[in-house]
Amino acid sequence: MLRLHRLRHHAVGRHVLAPCSALTRNACAHGTFTARQLSTSSARLAQVKFAHWIDKETGKLDTAKLETKWKTRWAEAKPPVRKALTAAEIDRLFYVLVMFPYPSGVLHMGHVRVYTISDVLTRFHRMRGKHVVSPMGWDAFGLPAENAAIERSIAPAQWTQQNIAIMKDQLSRILTDFDWDRELATCDPAYYKWTQHIFLQLFRNDMVYRKDAVVNWDPVDQTVLANEQVDKDGRSWRSGAVVEQRKLKQWFARITRYAQDLLDDLDALNWPDHVKSMQANWIGRSEGAEFEFALDPPIPDAQSKAISVFTSRADTLFGVSYLAIAPDHWLVSADHLPAEHANHVLQRAKEMLSGSSGGGDRSQRTKDGVFMGLYVVHPLDSGRRVPVYVADYVLSDYGTGAVMGVPAHDVRDHEFCQINSVPVHLPVVEPESSEHAEESKSESPVFTGQGVMRRIPENGVYGGMRSADARTAIVAAAAAIGSGKSVVNYRLRDWLLSRQRFWGAPVPIIHCASCGAVPVPESDLPVELPTNIELSGRGGSPLARATEWLNCKCPSCSGPATRDTDTLDTFVDSSWYFLRYTDAHNTQRPFDAMAASSMMPVDIYIGGVEHAILHLLYSRFISKFLWKTRAYGAAAVEHDSTISSKVKDAIARRETRGARNGEPFTRLLTQGMVHGLTYKDPITGRFLRSDEVRTEKGTAPRIIRTGETPTMSFEKMSKSKYNGVDPGATVDAYGADATRLHVLYLAPPQDVLEWDTQSIVGMQRWILRLGRLVDTACTVCARESIVCALNARNKWPKEARETYRHTHVAIQHATESLEASFSLNTAISALIKLSNYLATVKDREHPTFGFGLVCLVKMVAPMAPSIGEELWEILSQSKCLHNLGLVDASDGRVFAQPWPVLDESALKDFSATVVVQINGKMRFKLEDMVPDQDQNELVRIASTMPQAEKWMFETNGQPKHIVKVIHVPNKLINIIVK
Repeated sequence: MLRLHRLRHHAVGRHVLAPCSALTRNACAHGTFTARQLSTSSARLAQVKFAHWIDKETGKLDTAKLETKWKTRWAEAKPPVRKALTAAEIDRLFYVLVMFPYPSGVLHMGHVRVYTISDVLTRFHRMRGKHVVSPMGWDAFGLPAENAAIERSIAPAQWTQQNIAIMKDQLSRILTDFDWDRELATCDPAYYKWTQHIFLQLFRNDMVYRKDAVVNWDPVDQTVLANEQVDKDGRSWRSGAVVEQRKLKQWFARITRYAQDLLDDLDALNWPDHVKSMQANWIGRSEGAEFEFALDPPIPDAQSKAISVFTSRADTLFGVSYLAIAPDHWLVSADHLPAEHANHVLQRAKEMLSGSSGGGDRSQRTKDGVFMGLYVVHPLDSGRRVPVYVADYVLSDYGTGAVMGVPAHDVRDHEFCQINSVPVHLPVVEPESSEHAEESKSESPVFTGQGVMRRIPENGVYGGMRSADARTAIVAAAAAIGSGKSVVNYRLRDWLLSRQRFWGAPVPIIHCASCGAVPVPESDLPVELPTNIELSGRGGSPLARATEWLNCKCPSCSGPATRDTDTLDTFVDSSWYFLRYTDAHNTQRPFDAMAASSMMPVDIYIGGVEHAILHLLYSRFISKFLWKTRAYGAAAVEHDSTISSKVKDAIARRETRGARNGEPFTRLLTQGMVHGLTYKDPITGRFLRSDEVRTEKGTAPRIIRTGETPTMSFEKMSKSKYNGVDPGATVDAYGADATRLHVLYLAPPQDVLEWDTQSIVGMQRWILRLGRLVDTACTVCARESIVCALNARNKWPKEARETYRHTHVAIQHATESLEASFSLNTAISALIKLSNYLATVKDREHPTFGFGLVCLVKMVAPMAPSIGEELWEILSQSKCLHNLGLVDASDGRVFAQPWPVLDESALKDFSATVVVQINGKMRFKLEDMVPDQDQNELVRIASTMPQAEKWMFETNGQPKHIVKVIHVPNKLINIIVK
């Protein structure tokens, strides 16, 4: 009864086991069902069969009709979304979020994988008794829609809406169960009204600002280009012109103010370590010093008398050979440069910015420089002048836009000096030990490690100090005279929000000659995109040409003004959509504080690792900003008298048990890419279409034209490689359930999946075996309920004990896989093993068989939902559940059932086979032993066995002396005799 009580106590939502019915109570009393009862039940069981869905001629399952049946049922049974949750629902809430897609109009296998994973977890947690939220929407703004609109002469909104309709149908085809009542699209004015509202909240909190920033400029089309529109040679993808770097006024968000918060709170997140490392590296905290190098001679009317330089290696300050500044630093100006150097320096700086100096990405070029004709004074050695260069590896928006070059202790600086003929100063730091000194001599002339300050005149009083001590002392000395200070620097830069494109949320700012930048009044939001505009991809911002839309009145002075013609980065749209899902149709605010506080943070976020840096970082920033400004969170509802104390307590519990401090995502699951099989001509390297290759079972593939064996590899799916797989065609051919099972079984979610269509038939066959197993099982009835059977568990025959154990082993593996490790392939493997075992069970009237089958069907359901529903309905209508004493939900759906509960006591073997060794050699076995017996009892039993006479007794019948016993519980006993 103790085991039974544990089973019943831990079931979520309702009992796993129902009380004995009159029929089963009678059976319990007499030990069996009557013949009449069995025959009556059997007649009912024969009425519904899985075989009904199988074509008799082809032996194939009619997946289309089966899936349509259950999609219709699900749509009819879908409960409406309720805005206000009870305290109990908040405590049980589980927010499953999958990264919303860009509506390209085509669902690829990567989509199938991620949305299947999301759907499996959604269905699993519902069966676990959670109040699951699983919304879906569309990341609908962006450059692809604008380009498609230009190419097809169709409005971006129309093209996007058409694609959304197509992809929504495609998602239905793979049997996903999303909360479509929460659907949103970022291009909908009802959504981007609130994106603009959040921008204005940032503006009012001094978290956004406008400044000059460099953009990619196409001089032919007269338009700004995104980085992805510039090819590797620095040319425009459309016009072919060499792209120029121009400065435009751009909007930025002060994400750097949150840098330390973003870094500190990573530790508490249940994210993959490599993703947290990527975020931490992107933020890039550096502790160091900032030194002031005074210009010598000073430049009249310059904005500063010195160049500020950040370094994390203050101990190398006396080894500086030059300063390098960014090509767009304020000093790079004809007003500040010596006349004899000005034209040459300005031309070279322009080349560096445009990318024509060396080609390719600026970040990859580190040696190009030009002397400015300027000098600065060393901050701690007034008698020493240091030359200043413009270098293309220095970025104006990182740190101070200037760095010090120390060639003896930095490889890049050493190369720069060699290329640009800069005199190299002597090393000022040396290794602490002779061992490291030898290493540094043999490897490179540059010593980059920590060490000891050399005892040379340049180092003065710091000679002999260790690097760490010297850094502290040098910064203190510079601070004392006002030429330096300790600072913390971050690699993270403020977030560039502006985009000079059409298809995005307009920046809600009005520019007035008198008042400056004025926020659009909240009552005038959204600032909608104009509809009567022609897109060409040329001539600058399309919004700047929409004069009727552009010209307006200043909200402050009512004078003539113009709207901002930039649109917001699409990362802004996706940085808060998970909050909008909590209250998707609110017309008064982005979301109700109570609704968002009840659901946040997201319990598990699922998506591609390619979004591991920017999207996640920006989402964390916006979420933290909204939390800190009390748009949501426990503090936001603390003083709301309309909310009960129980609900407030539940909100507080949810906030503290998940991600904290406004972090939006408690757990992150990043799925790997889907790769397809590619064929290449071994001679030309050309990718081959599938119809150019002959593939026959049992023989190697051959190129039809040449007879050669193609080079084969799995690579990222691409049209150019002819290795893409159409999910629609796969579902048509094999069914959605088999497709889902296959995509889950091929690899763990985190790994790259190598798609192999041929092996999907294995899942088809398994589905058919499950159907046959259920059909044949329904022709017999359990002799008694599982409740009654558990009361006499110690009397079960060996097969029944093994059946019960196999069932709970599968429950353990499947539950752990879906709840913790996400190794969904392992879960399917465990279910296949259970189904194979159940197919071998002989006594199918014993309730452990029926119980195992019921658990199997429940666990299959989240991964193969229409198959799970159909098998459950067959079991329900056949009265199998009733005869087993298991609760049958009133609506007959498998997803209304609780997930099977693990009975840990069942995991132990009910019997053990113990190998008996005498002096290390196996002599015989003890079969069907009671598990966990101690070694003394096993020695006693072994000595009574006939085989023991030869090995454990003398010829006179006296037992041999036992010197030692080695015991491996339930497996082996080694008796050392003398």
